[in-house]
Amino acid sequence: MKRLGMKNHNSARLTLARLIRAYHAGEMDSQTFRDLIYGFNVMLSYFRHAADLRIEDRLDEIENRLADQRKEGNE
Repeated sequence: MKRLGMKNHNSARLTLARLIRAYHAGEMDSQTFRDLIYGFNVMLSYFRHAADLRIEDRLDEIENRLADQRKEGNE
């Protein structure tokens, strides 16, 4: 089996497409395919969680800036 490119979203997408084509062509048994798809699902959950954390950090920064501006306006 070839190396599974999962370094970023684009390489994971391309790898998933390659695996689907291999399964469709009968080059992979269904259990292996299911196991790999499960792994991709776990990776997708991680990507979503990481994105949510980045969004929360950005929101915290915006809220802090707004709070600072309000303090400066009240002084």
